[in-house]
Amino acid sequence: MLFPSRYSLERWSYTLQRITGVVVTLYFVLHVIETGNFVGGPSVWYVPPYDYARAYYEEIREFLHNPVFDVGLVIIGWMVAFHAVNGLRLTLAHFGITLGRPSRVEPEAPPRSFSPFQRAIFWISIALAVFAVVYSLNALMGVLAA
Repeated sequence: MLFPSRYSLERWSYTLQRITGVVVTLYFVLHVIETGNFVGGPSVWYVPPYDYARAYYEEIREFLHNPVFDVGLVIIGWMVAFHAVNGLRLTLAHFGITLGRPSRVEPEAPPRSFSPFQRAIFWISIALAVFAVVYSLNALMGVLAA
């Protein structure tokens, strides 16, 4: 753990897939809770003029209008893009599409679990995740605005 440079690309792919899966799942659960609270929850329907809902909406909107949340959304965008494309790579590998032909295992040779096609898909997932970061930075903060 202290020397990440000694890990192979396979190990990085494995670790990033697990971390992004857990974080995206937690974000989804928190997002559903936050969205439920944002609209006022079940108590909003008991207030006929809906003043409570409008006030709660404004409070949450002011709270979420914060650059920290924008950076969090950028990070979530990166994680979702990477996790989705790398998950496609894993699905293709699971069905044997990207594995290639089996070869004889040599005692001293490192394992060949990544075919060149799988490496390409892994780097495409990284590139699409970076694109998601640039796009979300531009959408949220206007970084690329001319």
